[in-house]
Amino acid sequence: MNLKQIYIFRHGETDWNVEGRFQGHLDIPLNEEGKRQAEALGKRLKSIPLEAILSSDLSRSKETASIIASQLDITVAVDPRLREAHLGDAQGRTWEEIKSKFGPEIVTRWKSNRPTDADVAYPGGETGSAVLKRVMICLEEFCRVNAYDSLGVSSHGGVIRRLVHHIRQSQGASPLEAVSIPNTVLYLLCFDLRTGKWSYPSQPHNINVAQEGL
Repeated sequence: MNLKQIYIFRHGETDWNVEGRFQGHLDIPLNEEGKRQAEALGKRLKSIPLEAILSSDLSRSKETASIIASQLDITVAVDPRLREAHLGDAQGRTWEEIKSKFGPEIVTRWKSNRPTDADVAYPGGETGSAVLKRVMICLEEFCRVNAYDSLGVSSHGGVIRRLVHHIRQSQGASPLEAVSIPNTVLYLLCFDLRTGKWSYPSQPHNINVAQEGL
């Protein structure tokens, strides 16, 4: 089958999510609520014939993938290219600390969906365009090498926001259209092996994608 279905979801909650603290590449585990969220997402995904899950190598993402995979009796593969953005000197800081140290403009531009802000980075960190490039290369390579037609992907909020926004915009959506990324949010994306193009289809009848949390 040439059209690959990619069910990409954000990891469950961590204590740093609750605190509003930037995680980036720092390896913060799920908290108890995050584990519960992963269990609940696994129950939702039982209506989808997922064949495998590909996960970021950070523990919050891997644990979410493992909890879901154990319910669905499927395997988990890991690729570090699915990590959250490296946030440089902003990692480990709260929103207020970041605004105080680096100024509110960089925070606003980092969260922006405008194409002109794609190359913004925190000091010592990774740009949004670099994140998008590595994630798309990772997913496209995996789809071409493996025969799976329906794949789960466990990743991070910033990754999902940039990927979904990029694909929506390629289909004519406004650059200002927001992409919701609560913990365990789920989006369906499609990749066509023949054309190399991505698409954001209408949600399928059997699952409520892009749900606002659980």
